[in-house]
Amino acid sequence: MNPRRTYLDGQWYPATAEKIGAEIQGWADYINQKPCPAGQVAAVIVPHAGWCFSGKLAARTLARAALNLKKPPDLTVVLGGHLPAGNQVVGYGEEAWATPLGPFLMDPANNDRLGGSLKPFIWSGPTDDNTIEVLLPLVKYYFPRTKLWALRVPPSETAVLLGRTLAALIQNSEEKILIVASTDLTHYGRAYGFAPAGSGPEGEKFRQQNDRSFIEASLALDTDLMLKTGRQNRAACSAGAAMAAVRAVSLLGGLGWEVDSYGSSDIMPGPQCVGYAGLEFTRP
Repeated sequence: MNPRRTYLDGQWYPATAEKIGAEIQGWADYINQKPCPAGQVAAVIVPHAGWCFSGKLAARTLARAALNLKKPPDLTVVLGGHLPAGNQVVGYGEEAWATPLGPFLMDPANNDRLGGSLKPFIWSGPTDDNTIEVLLPLVKYYFPRTKLWALRVPPSETAVLLGRTLAALIQNSEEKILIVASTDLTHYGRAYGFAPAGSGPEGEKFRQQNDRSFIEASLALDTDLMLKTGRQNRAACSAGAAMAAVRAVSLLGGLGWEVDSYGSSDIMPGPQCVGYAGLEFTRP
């Protein structure tokens, strides 16, 4: 077995199991702040920035899912993004993905579950895309025995079709399946080429409202509005991943809950800010 290598450990997240455990334990007060809602968690939406910014929110959201699931997932579908709207789904052909907590086992045959317009392009080369890699140690920490199916999803109707397929898999498979969708929210500031309300308090107010539009569309299970706010209004950098999760949940009769949301400027004040949200979706 030759696992897919890591590229961001020691930069975006800790490079050893000991440091990962210590980091997560250091967030304990934040992670345990609020009780979980009732219901079986089918999906979560989590941010994918460096752990110093959004790791604690991704951890808190996954920790709540771990507490709420009656049975740990046999398979975790981690959906990333950073793709153009016209792209096809991207999958991976390795049998494992390396993490500091040990290899995350993958079954390349899972990609064959997607056909037609959803057939993935299998990426075999190196990539430093953060939308999946930074989440893998957290998923491995909270669900150590789960297997991984990693896909990157474009912000388009393809995401909705993928969500429909994932809902059918959840309903019809004997496997317990959890969806972890990865997106950050508004990238605001001149460094990102997006500052329609200028800088200062007005800019921060715009960023918060723009983030809120995507959060509320997601909790309303409205993938059309998610696409509009995410892609046209630049309220999410990987809207397709979130859209796929939300469409699956909507077909399963689920409900959405907000865990927490904040911006990178709450961690490191400055003229630029990226929004983050942790959302969970339960099913009957």
